Parts: sequence; structure tokens; C-alpha cells
Amino acid sequence: MPAILGLNCYKHDSAAALLVDGKLVGAAEEERFQRVKHYSGYPEKAVEYLLREAGISASDIDHIAYYMMPGLVLRENISYARHYLFSEKNSLLFLAGQLNASRKMRGIPGTVSGHLGPSLKARFHFIEHHSAHAAGAFYWAGVESAAVLTMDGVGERDTSILGTFDAEAGLRVLTRSRFPNSPGVYYSAVTRHLGFRPDNDEYKVMGLSSYGQPEQLDLFRDILHATSDGRIRLNTRKLWIHQGVHTARFSEELAGRVGARRRADEPLESVHENLACSAQRALEETGLSLASWLRERTGESNLVIAGGVGLNCVMNGLIEREAGFERVFPMAASHDAGTSVGAAVVVHGRVYPEIQLEPPGHCYLGPGYSESELESALEGSRLDYGRPEDLPGRVAELLRDGRIVALFQGRMEFGPRALGNRSILADPRPASMKDTVNSVVKHREAFRPFAPSCLEERAGEFFDGCSSSPYMIKTYDVLPEARERLAAVTHVDGTARVQTVSRSTNPLYCDIISAFDRQAGVPVVLNTSFNVRGEPIVCTPVDAIRCFYGTGIDALAMPPFLVAKKLT
Repeated sequence: MPAILGLNCYKHDSAAALLVDGKLVGAAEEERFQRVKHYSGYPEKAVEYLLREAGISASDIDHIAYYMMPGLVLRENISYARHYLFSEKNSLLFLAGQLNASRKMRGIPGTVSGHLGPSLKARFHFIEHHSAHAAGAFYWAGVESAAVLTMDGVGERDTSILGTFDAEAGLRVLTRSRFPNSPGVYYSAVTRHLGFRPDNDEYKVMGLSSYGQPEQLDLFRDILHATSDGRIRLNTRKLWIHQGVHTARFSEELAGRVGARRRADEPLESVHENLACSAQRALEETGLSLASWLRERTGESNLVIAGGVGLNCVMNGLIEREAGFERVFPMAASHDAGTSVGAAVVVHGRVYPEIQLEPPGHCYLGPGYSESELESALEGSRLDYGRPEDLPGRVAELLRDGRIVALFQGRMEFGPRALGNRSILADPRPASMKDTVNSVVKHREAFRPFAPSCLEERAGEFFDGCSSSPYMIKTYDVLPEARERLAAVTHVDGTARVQTVSRSTNPLYCDIISAFDRQAGVPVVLNTSFNVRGEPIVCTPVDAIRCFYGTGIDALAMPPFLVAKKLT
């Protein structure tokens, strides 16, 4: 049984994935083990977990696939240095940082060998970054052929590729965009200007944008737009990016129009909301234009989306509604973590084309824990716990009564969304519940929305055009007649980032939502990730217990066990 280990690290969101005989045994982000968000170092703990999960040792790994081509990274950085070297403050530090990252990438074979020991005999492969994005998205979709759209900050040199993917022929690139024409850098620059952290808080800009008006849309269209030949253009005279991809800023010419950069401790005002709205709309138009170009050129009925910009669920929802494709599949882990899967898929296609790949069908690919391990953690924490005869019914009852319940079950999700295995749940009906969850658990900005988890077969009753959205990565309009009933999960613009829940992939979560429907009259619960602000989603039972005790969560369900604080 051939085993292929996929890796990404040394930029951000490091992760590992393992394909064995064409099946994805597991995939996990290192941040969950290290407890550091967007951890970028070598994914040591994730690799060790995957070997345990597969029941193999280092000597059983046949190939290792890395998500980048370090030589090309080095060449492109040196080549592009002429644009910014000595012309911008800190440009030498930026170049030094890029060269150091390239050095680490080139040394990845030695790093893995040092970690796994002399028994490792695997062959190493360096995979082009956007090819890894594309392969991972196509594999996840589980279709025979599709159009492909990738968008991010930058790989080795590309920021986007448009093409087709076929189960037999593989990837065919029709057109590509190259740095500095980067939608990811553009959005990160907006994130930074609004006082948030680039490469971390872009989702905050997306949430904030719904509160504003696109008063400066023409300006942002001039900064970022798609061309008629399927390429992205960034106006570097108005958005200066030559000092580094995470320190890009608006030109002095635009200072009077976009306003001063907001400090993180300053209040958000209408000018910030309007800027976020204008920038978001320009990105949406760019993504829609590229997707429509692909539909016209390829005639494909399926579209797969990947790259960090592919996490923009508002853009994804627009593409699904208006680009003309029958089905749109943004990858569950569109960010760089997903390239660990994609790189392994590329190598599988090259080395083992005769072995058919088996799409995962879900993202519950991280560590899981036995009943005895859960009970040991509860005993070790000296917690009083019970074992309800009807756990889903009891959880639903607590939710109905306004309690906040954390759910820790099965294998951890791969990707940025908690989808019912590492989730915090609440009643989606009262508008006040959003503020309650924010104040006693999440401690995050009030403008950010919470997502609904809905039984898949009932989604069309509440969300316009929604039939299947298992990864919470597309937005839909909440039907007008349902908005009051789902006030806690309906965003200010009348939309929701929906997760549809299928019994085939998560039966216990379905049971909880079904029980809540019987008790409260809606087959929907509020779902947010099981963590507090600034921390990764919980991974282990101890992580879960610590988060439960350190917040205002009322109860913790760790099937078959339930722990509840004193409820008054």
C-alpha cells in the first residue's frame, strides 16, 4: 500500500496530510497541536499523529510531497528585489526574511529525516504551489472534471491560475496571474489599513463590509480588477506593495481618499465600514469575472476554488449564484493548509496513476479520542459528569433554554471551520444570543456574524438556493420570512454563512439538530468554533475542558458524557 505524506510549512498555516493506497487517512494543522494560531513551523506533531492514525512507521512512507518549489521561490525573490530594494523602509529585512524562508524550504528533506530517523527512505517531491491548491480542490470535490480557479497572495510567483482539471488528464492551465498582481496582497493591505492583522483577520473585513456602503467602489475597482483575458491586475501606483507582501499600503496620492490607517484600539466608524464594503465588492467582482471567463471558455458545469482568497465565502456565494456553473466547490481548506493534501494528490497522480483516488467526502480528518480517554480527562480534571440516556435530547433542551453548549466529538475538523465536532452551540432564534455568546465565550468584535448549522434536507426552507453547503464556506440569503426566527445567525445584510449537516457524515450532530427542531421548531443551531479569541480550535479533551472552564460555556458534551456547570 503506497503511502504519500504531504507537507506545507515555513510561510503560514503549516499542516500535514497522508494518502495511503489512494485514501486520505488524515490531515491536520499544526496550530491545533502547538496552540499557536497560523503556526508556520515544521508540522512535527501533525506528522506523528498521521503515522499513528495509519498504523505505519517512517519506513513505510514511500513519497513526501512539499507544497512549494524552493528554487523557484529563491529565484523569483531575487528577480523581483530590484523593484523594492533600497526604495522602501525595511526592504532589506523583508528580502532577508524571504531568503531565510527559502533556505528552510530547501532543507525540508533534512528536517523530515532528522525528525523521523534513518529508517525513512522516502523520495522527496517539490510541487508548484498553485498546482497543489488546484489538485487539492479537485480531489475534494469528487467530480470527473471541473474548471479550476485559484487565488491567493503569492506562491512561488503565481497569484492565480485558471484552467481545467480532469481525472485522467490532470491540470491544464489556461491563464495565470503573477506577482505583484495579487488579490491576496490587496485584501491583506485593506485588512492592515483597517487596523486588523494581515494574514489573520481578513474575515473581519468581510464581516465588517456588510455594514457599509460601496462609496469608493470605483477607486477600488481601479486598484484591483480582472482583465478580459482572465488575468488579475493590481495598480501598484495606488497600492504600494514593493516593501513586502504583509506591509503593503495605499499610496500617498490616495491618503486623503481612504483616510489614515486605523489603529487597533480606535473605534470602528462608518468610514471604515464603507472602505471595507468598497474593497470587498471589488474583490467579489474580480472573482466573479474570472469565474465567468472560465465558464465561457471551458463549458464545464463544475467549478472548484482554492487559495486563501477562496475562503471569502461572500465571493463564493456570488460566484455560485451568477457565474453560470451548476455546482461550485470551494475547498474546505482553501488556505495553505490544504496544499498538504494537494501536494500529495499531485504526487499520487504522477507515481500511481493506476490507483484510483477516493475523495474524503468530509473534513473530519484530525485526531479522535476513545471513550476511555475522554473519561480519563474528565476524571483527571475532577469534574462531575453524567452519562445521559438521551444525550442529543438533553443538549437540545439546554439550547432551547438559552444555554451555551460546547460539543467535542469524533475526529477534529481539517480547515478553518468547526463543523460539529469541535463546536460551540447556541439557540439561533433570539437576536440577543449573538451578544451573549460574544460576551461570555468568544470575546470578539460585535460586528462579526455567527453561522447556522442546518439539516441538509431542510436548508431550502430557510436559505435561498441552498441545498448543500457542508463546509460553511458560502453565504446565502436568509429567506425574509425566516430572518426573525433565525435572528442570531442572520447577518446585518440578511445573509448567513450556512453549514448543511448530513446524517451520512455526522449522525450525532444531526440528532442534536433534529432534537432541537422538535423542541424549538427550527432545524438550525448557532455554531461557532470551540475556542476563545486568539486561540486555535481545541484539539484534545484537555484543551476542551480548559476552554469550558475558562469561559461562560454552560455545558460540555463529550459523547457519551455531559458536564454542566451549576445552572441557575
